[in-house]
Amino acid sequence: MMLPFPFPVAGGRADAGEQLVSSAVSTAIRALLSRVEDLQVSVHCQPVSKLLQGALDGFSLRGRGLVIKNSFRAEILRVDTDAIAIDLGAILGGRVRLLRPTVAVTSVVLREEDINAAFEAPLVVSKMRGIAVEGGGQTLAFEKTRIQLGEDNRVHFETDILLEQSGERLHTGLQARLTVEEQRRIVLADVLFEDDDPRSREWAALFVAHFNRLMDIDKFNLDGATLRIQRLYTRNRQLTFEGRANINHFPGTKGR
Repeated sequence: MMLPFPFPVAGGRADAGEQLVSSAVSTAIRALLSRVEDLQVSVHCQPVSKLLQGALDGFSLRGRGLVIKNSFRAEILRVDTDAIAIDLGAILGGRVRLLRPTVAVTSVVLREEDINAAFEAPLVVSKMRGIAVEGGGQTLAFEKTRIQLGEDNRVHFETDILLEQSGERLHTGLQARLTVEEQRRIVLADVLFEDDDPRSREWAALFVAHFNRLMDIDKFNLDGATLRIQRLYTRNRQLTFEGRANINHFPGTKGR
């Protein structure tokens, strides 16, 4: 099989084959994003002749300022995969297709201001409406939600709570600690309500319960990947997730 790129001499610079794969992966990822400030993909393959069989030792991705669906921004994304097998023919056609599943170590950093902007995204707004109040046949909406990230996983929330049937509205706040359950759910623990009014506390408790149900990453239907969070921490008004991803196929390529 003849490939349309040369292999390097030992000890030379990254060969054209690695560059081709890196370019294809970078292009495919950029196509999934609304905006990106910086994206670097590097492929690891030694000896490079393994590319003839589509075998790679892995690849690393480093991204900054990645925006999905014009609403959800990550300050930093890092991905490092295990050994992978790719369809070389697909790569030559500018596509990325995995021949078998792989595992990646991932890290995502979110800024406080980007989390607050996400609360205003139409998808999130729709999920913060129609929250049932037990025993009353009424529903709540959470609006103008804001988060402040403290240290040691402590967070402060403020939100407007709207009783949708009557239009009655109240403002409330709470403090809590972010934690992870079963490596897939981000939950608010050790909650301290800041309002002594019983009804305000009841509705704020509904916000906590709804947040804990909503932040199940298995519900987000990530194309081709299953994520598990192994560590979560806050620092310098940023929220960092570290974990692993089981990748079955490259996003947007299933069935190709």
